[in-house]
Amino acid sequence: MLRVDTVPWYIKPFFLLYGYFFGLLMYLYIKLLALTCKIKFTGAPLPKDSAAVYCIWHRDLVLYFAAFSSVRRQVWMNHPAWYMKPVHVLLYLTGVGHICLGSSGNNGKEALEKVIAYLKEGYSTTIAVDGPAGPPLVLKPGVLVMGYESKLPVVPLRFICALSSRAGGWDRKLIPGLFSTITVDVGQCVYPDINNFQASADAITGHLNGE
Repeated sequence: MLRVDTVPWYIKPFFLLYGYFFGLLMYLYIKLLALTCKIKFTGAPLPKDSAAVYCIWHRDLVLYFAAFSSVRRQVWMNHPAWYMKPVHVLLYLTGVGHICLGSSGNNGKEALEKVIAYLKEGYSTTIAVDGPAGPPLVLKPGVLVMGYESKLPVVPLRFICALSSRAGGWDRKLIPGLFSTITVDVGQCVYPDINNFQASADAITGHLNGE
């Protein structure tokens, strides 16, 4: 697989043009949503004095960026494939400080260890817990490992947007309309422990599904 960090030098100018052009377009679209949509927060308060591991479903990524179009001191793990370069540009433009390249089957363990190291230094992260390729709405264990190893709270974020459409793809992303209302339902902090992984997974999944 051709990765963003292994693109041959002779096509790199075109690759960077592709990445930054579409990454900037995505960022401008996200900012337009942030400016026109009404963002409401319900549920538990967001952690104010500590870092956290925020988790969402992959289908809610656009809603997440609309609600959190600017972040501070975050690290993300992201798929390393070459076509993900615009997403990486988008992450940096929103304020993500570090991207650890990896996913399930693609140096995921090494990337997870790097993310945990940053979390221990006081960074937060956001993770789509059923990504990068599904199955949809099925939690993968990486978020539990992040929370357990870093000792940070895991905060599930559920998104509600009545005025939205669905994109194609395995996750059927929710695309909000301009001037719609996006509600971010913040769940109670979950602290995964070696003895309560299943209970933690159930609590996270339950909130993400609105149960």
